[in-house]
Amino acid sequence: MCGIAGVVERPGVAVDGALPAAQARSLSHRGPDGRGTWRGDGTLGHVELAHARLSVLDVAGGAQPMVDDDRQPRVALVFNGQIYNHAALRPTLVAAGERFRSSHSDTEVLLRLLADAWDRGTDDADVCARLSGMFAFAAVDVRRRRLVLARDPAGKKPLYIAGPRFFDRPRLAFGSELSALEALDGRRGDVDLGAVARYFAFDFVPDPDCVWAGAAKLPPGHVVAVDLDDPATWDDVVARARPFRLPRFATVALPETFGERTALVRGTVEAAVATRLVADVPVGVFLSGGVDSSLVAALAARHTSRLQTFSIGFTEPSFDESGWARAVARHIGSTHHEEIVDDGAVLDAIPWLGDQLAEPFADHSVVPTWLLARFARRQVTVALGGDGGDELFLGYGTFLVDDLRRRARLPEGAWRAAARLLGPWAARLPVSHADLSVEYKLQRALDGVGEGRPLRRHQRFLTGADDARLRSLFSPAARAALPAGDLLGGLDVLERGALDCGARDDVDLAVWGYLRTYLAAGVLQKVDRATMLTGLEARAPLLDDVVVALALSLPTADKIAGPPWGRSGKHILKEAARGLVPDAVLARGKKGFGMPVASWLNGALAPLVDELLSPRAVRLDGVLDPLVVGRLVDEHRRRRANHRKMLWTMLMWMLWRRRGRRLASSSA
Repeated sequence: MCGIAGVVERPGVAVDGALPAAQARSLSHRGPDGRGTWRGDGTLGHVELAHARLSVLDVAGGAQPMVDDDRQPRVALVFNGQIYNHAALRPTLVAAGERFRSSHSDTEVLLRLLADAWDRGTDDADVCARLSGMFAFAAVDVRRRRLVLARDPAGKKPLYIAGPRFFDRPRLAFGSELSALEALDGRRGDVDLGAVARYFAFDFVPDPDCVWAGAAKLPPGHVVAVDLDDPATWDDVVARARPFRLPRFATVALPETFGERTALVRGTVEAAVATRLVADVPVGVFLSGGVDSSLVAALAARHTSRLQTFSIGFTEPSFDESGWARAVARHIGSTHHEEIVDDGAVLDAIPWLGDQLAEPFADHSVVPTWLLARFARRQVTVALGGDGGDELFLGYGTFLVDDLRRRARLPEGAWRAAARLLGPWAARLPVSHADLSVEYKLQRALDGVGEGRPLRRHQRFLTGADDARLRSLFSPAARAALPAGDLLGGLDVLERGALDCGARDDVDLAVWGYLRTYLAAGVLQKVDRATMLTGLEARAPLLDDVVVALALSLPTADKIAGPPWGRSGKHILKEAARGLVPDAVLARGKKGFGMPVASWLNGALAPLVDELLSPRAVRLDGVLDPLVVGRLVDEHRRRRANHRKMLWTMLMWMLWRRRGRRLASSSA
């Protein structure tokens, strides 16, 4: 796991060597074990790559940037991630005449694969489709004078790209984080108000958006080639990206019986876990005590007698799951490490993390995720987790609300009428600031149940966002500058993409929406940022390509099951785990990695709210409407409503803006 970056100046202008070095330094938390740069010789002197390395595989032979031939390079590469099928690809490349220097570097396998493919004229998309793993890479095709950028199908590894509009000069740059772009000369352009609006809709900036105008994120499963000699093509690079492998539905031939399908799920997940235990450094497992992480840990314990598991607990009992994690660890026989953190440690981390995240991010579980990663890093360099299980196997409560809606078979008009009539009643229920209280979940369910389109319905379940509500958050000046058209129109584009990939029904459409938004740009980027801030590599076996294909082929009835009054999700995954983990874990309800944000906003976080969300601070910032923000703060404090989600999102926005002002002043 590493950090990658690079910069391309217009032809004839040599790259200032200090710039890539600054990029690598900005990513040093991602790669604490070494830094390097590569500049093209001769006519490619306007191109330079940078790399910050976390040594995980082939510690001695995997240094980057890597070139295939020092004297006459065909390919220069910087790579972030792991290629899990590198051992299977290597013999084919050796047979094709590629000569390896390293013993088992997955980076060199990718380098030689690109060199061989480009010698043969193979399409970039076809090359990337041969890779199984998590990755973002940038490769210079020296002979054709191209820069090729790619990102893995699940979106585990990020890749930002910025062009002349961002820098206000003919320049192209990329990086694992926005800090690698900011490190070049302090130029950050203007905020993209459309992307900002979608941040308030999703709690993160979805792909391919970027908060800065002129920059974008390469979407998962896409590759793009850039002409290094034509600056006129350097803006809007992401718009020209092509998919090389997207998740598809119903591609796996399934056994006839549920028992056989359950065995297939267990065996497929176990193979993915075993593959991800391979490393030249210590490996452990994040263990929350939920179904997904418990299954991953139990399967890992079958392949090593020295498994280490890690969890954190909280002094607040209603948010503490450490007892469940201990029970699983005892059951599987792992060496378990546990840290209990108090409210003070969590609260202290919030402003610090706000300074570290180069793009606004409002999933508050990033705080405990970072605390867990920091704790685990004391013992291991790699940690496996259970990410992806809820999205692929229908583990979220929103899927159960949708299941109830589907089984009731009422006309769409009846659902709209129910939402319209019952919504005001739910809003008047007594307000609790407990995590996911009954009235809060009821309000969220009624907010979305009247929406007929699956992706928009689930978005309403999660955040209550629609175009009108989003626009109402902005100041009059910012509102006037927002782009015309539906701010959430991208959800309709995603829905069409799901149909192109074989979606069979509304459930598949919703799953696709979660995979491409909430998982890729939310959960996975949270894990990437939190772990990389500590120099820890996170791996997600449940997002293995074969596991994903199998999960997207299973019928909904395998995932949601039970009596009408007690249906639950992840049914087949729980059955696959039966006998491996305690039955009590399989029977417990889902519990997120949460914090008591609603009560903290009125208590320990109140001073930060008063500072950053005051009418004066909001007015000076100029993006949000001070009257709207003030009303939300007042209603929350009077317990007339639970606005914890939106207030937290606003707080993280203002923390990010404060970071930007500090960077601007330091570079002035």
